[in-house]
Amino acid sequence: MARAAQSKRSRSSRLYAWLLELYPPSFLQRHRAEMLQNFADLEAAAESKTRLWLLMGKDLAMSLVAQFFGSQLGRYVIAVIVVWTLIFVVGYFLYGPTPRRPALHAFEGFLPGMLAMYIATRLYGMSQDGVSGLFRTPFDLYVIGVFLAWIILFVIGYYFYVPTRGHAALQVFGGFLPGMAAMYIAIRVYGMP
Repeated sequence: MARAAQSKRSRSSRLYAWLLELYPPSFLQRHRAEMLQNFADLEAAAESKTRLWLLMGKDLAMSLVAQFFGSQLGRYVIAVIVVWTLIFVVGYFLYGPTPRRPALHAFEGFLPGMLAMYIATRLYGMSQDGVSGLFRTPFDLYVIGVFLAWIILFVIGYYFYVPTRGHAALQVFGGFLPGMAAMYIAIRVYGMP
């Protein structure tokens, strides 16, 4: 019966239900049914899918940010952003935008790395089995897939496009993986919001 009801829902409705998984579980327990009903009503009244998704994208972004930054993990992320910003600003003013300072460019990859890990944890959950449980959950496969994709992109950029070797875009890759590691540790320490 549940599968029949799910197949009757539109693709947009199923996508919205999937995006709701980014919210904290306690919030979803209270508001999931209401949010899904509101979406269905908006979808039925919408003039176009584009306008609907622009509205929903804005709503999701604003409410997710409010939910996330109200948690202990969110406060950790704010502290990390402030520290990285200070390091970047001090480094930039002391040394300027020189290619000989790759640590300054790593800053640009750190925050997307944190975001990628947060999204993976919200959507797939984190394995509680420790090292013995590696490669057994969708979360592990996601993290390994992102890690391999970044390495492949780095290798392609570094070895096959010789003029880009000193380019700052390659140095961003250096910040992405520490960003993922920082968020992984923070989630283990503080838990999910």
